[in-house]
Amino acid sequence: MSDGRFVFADDSSSSLSINAIEYDIQPSWKVLTVDDDHGYQQSLIYSLNDLEVNGRPVEVLSASSATEAAYVLSQHNDIALVLLDVVMEQDDAGLRLVETIRNVQGNSLIRIILLTGQPGFAPRKDVMLQYDINEYWNKSEVDHETLKSIAAANFRSWQSMHELDKARMGLQLVVDASRNIASKYDTNTFIQVVIKEIVGLFGGFGDPILCVLRMDKDNTIDNAPIVASYGIPDVEQGDILPDKLKIEFEELIRESIAHQNHKFRSNLSVLYFSGDNHGSYNYLVLAESKKCLSDYHIRLLQVFSENISSGFMQIALVNQLSKLAYQDVDLDVKNRNWLLRELEMMNRDDMAQLEMLVVELDDYDTHAISFNQQALLELVSSVCQCLNETFHESAVVTRVGSDRFAILYNKSFALSDDELVTLSSVSHSVGDYQVRCTLTFARVELSQLSDYPAQQILHMARSLLCCARENKIKIMVYEPSYRESLMRDYQILGDLKAAIESDEFYVVLQPKCDLKTGRAVGLEALLRWKKQETTIPPNIFIPVAERSGLINKLDAIAAKLTFQALHQLEDAGINLPTSINATVKDLTDPEYIGLLLDLVRGENLNPDLIEVEITESQAMESYLEIKPVLEHLHHAGIKISIDDFGTGYSSLSHISQLAVDTIKIDISFVRHLHEDMASQQVVDLVMSLASLFDFSVVAEGVETDVQRDALIERGCTLGQGYLYARPMVVDELLDWLKQNESDCSE
Repeated sequence: MSDGRFVFADDSSSSLSINAIEYDIQPSWKVLTVDDDHGYQQSLIYSLNDLEVNGRPVEVLSASSATEAAYVLSQHNDIALVLLDVVMEQDDAGLRLVETIRNVQGNSLIRIILLTGQPGFAPRKDVMLQYDINEYWNKSEVDHETLKSIAAANFRSWQSMHELDKARMGLQLVVDASRNIASKYDTNTFIQVVIKEIVGLFGGFGDPILCVLRMDKDNTIDNAPIVASYGIPDVEQGDILPDKLKIEFEELIRESIAHQNHKFRSNLSVLYFSGDNHGSYNYLVLAESKKCLSDYHIRLLQVFSENISSGFMQIALVNQLSKLAYQDVDLDVKNRNWLLRELEMMNRDDMAQLEMLVVELDDYDTHAISFNQQALLELVSSVCQCLNETFHESAVVTRVGSDRFAILYNKSFALSDDELVTLSSVSHSVGDYQVRCTLTFARVELSQLSDYPAQQILHMARSLLCCARENKIKIMVYEPSYRESLMRDYQILGDLKAAIESDEFYVVLQPKCDLKTGRAVGLEALLRWKKQETTIPPNIFIPVAERSGLINKLDAIAAKLTFQALHQLEDAGINLPTSINATVKDLTDPEYIGLLLDLVRGENLNPDLIEVEITESQAMESYLEIKPVLEHLHHAGIKISIDDFGTGYSSLSHISQLAVDTIKIDISFVRHLHEDMASQQVVDLVMSLASLFDFSVVAEGVETDVQRDALIERGCTLGQGYLYARPMVVDELLDWLKQNESDCSE
């Protein structure tokens, strides 16, 4: 080809056939020629028309401009090769198309060969450095056979990179499909793909002998393990290199390691790959072909090896990211992400054998205030170590929160409740200090939640922990009835929100009476909810309202309804002090306090008729918060009552400092007063406190004459309960009060 033009072969010329990778299907290789010279483009099409690679024909698409080419590329995602003229409708049209392919369409696999008829227009070196192209040729250099060789080589390279890219994209799927990421993921799957592709590249030279060595810093050729092999009989993973291959490859291996590069000699190849970014280990692929490699195959191996290198780097990165994603970096244990993934991957048989224990460190916030960050981490780490040492070695301890752990273990290795109680209070060393930490446990048999998503299982365990804290117990065990109660509460919550909007609430008033005469001396207002024709008991909806934060709204509704009831009573000539129930959330809410004071002023009622009741336990737990609030209400003329007295842990100093007018003896002491010495002592103590601090005393739940007489005997003169009257709506109360007045006058 002395004139530099294409030589057009006649119909009888033999087609070029390169035996390489075998595929299940044999589609056409797609080539896009982009050139505004129609004659030259036709010569390209003719030259490629009879090319066959791996038994697959070539399909040539054509475009006469960069714009047309971009459209063709958008319609065909399997184009392997672009033969691209540099200068077309604009001087840089070809180069701009390269930018479009790589950066706009995001196609990094397609092979791009620049063909220019103006060699001086775009210097080869600058173009290769600046643009992501694969080859650069002057049109005058490319004859009929050269074009076929170029196309064939690039087809093979594209196919190899295409398969490798699919393998890389599948790496994360391999990770997620693996039950043991550390042992099964690693690089084994990737190496198997690499071997398969290299075997394919050697197809024209007969089946090669291949093996992959892992070379750590401490390894030598004599002890480096084989991690994968092909065509070597009686060699398994972990074996060392057979003596015959060691002799053949020893010199090339040493050169490859010394230069950290690939080495080729005759029919032997050593491909060098760094295993990670730190160079702490590397892989050597040893290949022995039946024939000597051509320059073309060496070049193809080198190109392919660049993709292999990227794959190894990507695997190292994925491993690092996996550790960050699934490992708690502070404690070096599995984290919440790992546990969620593990639960999602379990089948019913797995769950039938496993139990999960969720452990929470009590008073974590207090510890966080008491210790600096490092000391707090030492404390949590010590708890984690204690859990690891206590449970069977097969158990997996995971950190699922700053103060919370979840432990997966076979049910046969479960600790007893007594063992957990012992574990729940252990001293831990933090610097020079010994800190006693208490733990709360939620035990879940996974078989009972096998139909639920992983997130829901963890939420369920967290809910169990909250329930355990509320009930002041150390161990909460999941039962199906627990979820049923949650669903019932959820339904109640929805109905409760609707009821607030629909004004479905009303108040009932229960008289407080003189125990001796039975005459009414006061009232307690109680909120009730009637949904259609069904009355929902307060012990059902009040706890839901408290947990959901709706209690403030309900108590505000109760206050408004109580003032309306007082007006009705006032209109009937009745003025009895009436108490309303409030929570700490109410008393620390400026809106509620403002509403209460506005009602007192706006409704033109005597504030002496209003009494606010708060439970003893809440008053003591939030003593500092509510003390000034109670004083403020007291100064406004509103009386204060401590409800359920005796069930909490009041200190004399605290109870004496609160602005309190009345103490109510809890029903639990009244019920057993006539027979239980402890109840009698509590009532005696309350009466002594009342005398000491000038409190009034009201006994709750008086239901029998025996209880009434026992209270009177101990100096208690006021009470409320079914012995005298049940809670009543205003109209019923008015009738009862008339009868009560009549009875007391006789």
